[in-house]
Amino acid sequence: MEYVIANTRLENLLGRDKCYDMERMCEVLKGEIAPVIENFITTAQPINVRFRKEGERMLFSVEIEALRVKPFGYMP
Repeated sequence: MEYVIANTRLENLLGRDKCYDMERMCEVLKGEIAPVIENFITTAQPINVRFRKEGERMLFSVEIEALRVKPFGYMP
């Protein structure tokens, strides 16, 4: 019985080690996304990236307040 408890505890600890610093992850994502977004949109505010966990799923939300969408050129 003690072995089962120890095994479960070890699984829990290993599971926690897989968790990331999600606040930092959101900042990294923001830094990667911002230059791409700014090619297409003039932003009114800094881009906001949020994270939440629903069960086993990790959900990221990107919020952009735009002043305007930049015109697209085209090639015939």
